[in-house]
Amino acid sequence: MAEVIRNVELEVLRLNTESGFNYRQRRHDDWLENYTLGRDKVTINRLSQRQSVNLPLMKLTLKTLLKDMDDMPVLEFEELGNKKDKEVFYNEYWKYTGEQNSFELQDIVDKKQEFYFGRTFDQWQIVDGKVKMIVQDPMDLLVDRFMNPFDLHSSRFLVHTHIFEPLSALEKNKDYDQEAVKKLSLWHASDQGLLKAKANLQMLSDKNQKLSEMGVPDVDQPILGETYVELTLHFVYDTKKESTEEELFLKISVDDMQIIMRKPLEEVIGVTKDHFWKNHYPYVTWAGDLERQDFWSDGTGDMVRTPNKVANTWFSQLVENRTLKNLNMNLFDSSIEGFVPQTWQPQAWGMYGIPVPSGGKIDDVFKQMPVQDLSESLDEMNFLLTMLEKGTGATQTLQGVKSQQQVTLGEVQLTLGEAKERVKGMSKFYTQAWKDRGLIFIKLLEAAGDKIDAVKVYKKGRNTDNIYEREISPADWKSEAGYRCKVWSQDERNAETQDALQKMNAAKTIMPDNPVVDTVYKRKVLEFSDFTPDELNDAMKYEEEKRQMMMQQAQMGTVPPGQPKQPTGATPPPLPMSAPPPAA
Repeated sequence: MAEVIRNVELEVLRLNTESGFNYRQRRHDDWLENYTLGRDKVTINRLSQRQSVNLPLMKLTLKTLLKDMDDMPVLEFEELGNKKDKEVFYNEYWKYTGEQNSFELQDIVDKKQEFYFGRTFDQWQIVDGKVKMIVQDPMDLLVDRFMNPFDLHSSRFLVHTHIFEPLSALEKNKDYDQEAVKKLSLWHASDQGLLKAKANLQMLSDKNQKLSEMGVPDVDQPILGETYVELTLHFVYDTKKESTEEELFLKISVDDMQIIMRKPLEEVIGVTKDHFWKNHYPYVTWAGDLERQDFWSDGTGDMVRTPNKVANTWFSQLVENRTLKNLNMNLFDSSIEGFVPQTWQPQAWGMYGIPVPSGGKIDDVFKQMPVQDLSESLDEMNFLLTMLEKGTGATQTLQGVKSQQQVTLGEVQLTLGEAKERVKGMSKFYTQAWKDRGLIFIKLLEAAGDKIDAVKVYKKGRNTDNIYEREISPADWKSEAGYRCKVWSQDERNAETQDALQKMNAAKTIMPDNPVVDTVYKRKVLEFSDFTPDELNDAMKYEEEKRQMMMQQAQMGTVPPGQPKQPTGATPPPLPMSAPPPAA
């Protein structure tokens, strides 16, 4: 009976995988073309793409947009109980996690994936006592077609495929069902296991076709000498035996034949106060062109793909046309016996004998066939490139190319500004994604604090160049109140801060002695000057200490040189924090 239940459970997981794969499969051909065009690879055919040439429009557009996209947002974590010492340790561990996971580089990979595929994912987990984040290939993730496209956690399942491990490694993992692993080993040794392995290659082939197009010959079987199995992570809703409440389970299947682990996700990761992991996946996803009806939405590369293919066709024809015009094509009289020009060895300035009948002309025997010039297609290609720039926002100005149509500097700046605004509009989407990552980081540390190792961090001392070492662990930042994440988008922060500074100049002029106005004004100036959160806090703390010291000196009757002394018994007025700024 138990075996029957397990077979039913495995069949449900297979159906989820098949449903998610069918939902995503319609995008595979587009993704492959986007990727190969970006890698300067084309598929030759006998009609439209006869020459192996590619105009790098896909790569050029990607590089242009990446150049003007916003940098990775700044994340700062705040302790809700106002315990600043714990907050400092927490933020230091976030910085350590970012360095260990190369957040800056993965952020670029993340944006490139959205460009090519329209959707990108990253996975979070605790590995070897550290927080691990890695951007995943969209070819590896499957979701429910009836989910809310802008809420990953509304999906009834999430399947992570194409995770390969040696069969021998499964025997060393205590979390896996060793009885199921033993059955799997016996099955793989049989002829049936070998045949089944071939039937499971469809998704792997779709994933690896990108590398195959890049010229990797053994992409489907890159490792020999050991049996590798494919693990699939199934995040699905299920119920415990003693409960009727649904929650997320993690079920791991191997080659669609055995389930080697089934546990509630909350048991795998850990428990939080709000039971976060009962209904949240340890993944983050975002797209730059969200749609209400379709989770697998278009990317910028989809707008570039067709113009790139058309331009490649025209350019291929131009290359072939120039070659034909250079070599020429000729007609000959095939009725002359022994006259076979096809057998001639072509060479520069070659001398060839042509049998001309007595009284005849050479044009009666051998005549050049004119090859029409296709140079007018260059105008059509320019029109195509103009439409591409309008669609993507990657204009000539952003590319650093001088446009002949821009006459004045003002027109150039206006066009450049509008183009940059279109490009930076994407920051709204990945800024929210980084906010989601901050939340997952908080919940991982809250749930799995006992699994996280202590680490050494290094930090410069205040007002000194000395570097100090400190070992921090979850005990240093553990908080009953919890934490929240504040995200600073570089684009929005700079624009809002600049606008706020212009308005605050007027308030500062009217109230130069108001300490509250002065504090807010100085903080805004430091934020606009790209001070890090630590540098900003240090600077503001110094200003506050200086203000307190000046107030104490004034009350004691000792004022710094140059400051007027207050009459005895008089209450000193608030001291100005700084001179009024010049009018904007």
